[in-house]
Amino acid sequence: MSFGGGPTGFDAIQALVAARDSLPAVADKDWAAASGLIVKKLLNAAGQTAEGLMALRTAVGEEIFEAQLKSLSHHQAKLLAKRLDKSVPDLDVSTARAAVAHIRTLLTVPAAVQSGGSADPATEETVDAASTPESETMNEPLGDDTPPSPPASPNPYFGRKSFRTG
Repeated sequence: MSFGGGPTGFDAIQALVAARDSLPAVADKDWAAASGLIVKKLLNAAGQTAEGLMALRTAVGEEIFEAQLKSLSHHQAKLLAKRLDKSVPDLDVSTARAAVAHIRTLLTVPAAVQSGGSADPATEETVDAASTPESETMNEPLGDDTPPSPPASPNPYFGRKSFRTG
């Protein structure tokens, strides 16, 4: 978008990046913040695919991408998760954290797929569980005789009733 016949926004960004050596007042964190704005815009834009977001994450780096992914509101994260996986149940994206976690799982490429192995993670889990001896998989205590341990310190918040004076 150009106002008054000047350069477009993209041209302006390209010019700034080209002249970054002569702009010592612009710190690296400022460049990261500027790229974060564009990443957030792309996360909210329609038409995103998992492959496109993986390419974006590779281009801007894990830190900037994750910061913008975490900053999405519940509604934005839910919409992005639904755009990437149309069959996801509403329960799986009921909170912002759950929606972001679902997005992360969609953006991870299993190592088996990269190496050309099986793409079914359930098969790999059953093979791993079958090869593990039972003594290693049992983490539960044998008896229910042990009561739960008391909290280490009392809760400093007493609740509303403790502050009532009348």
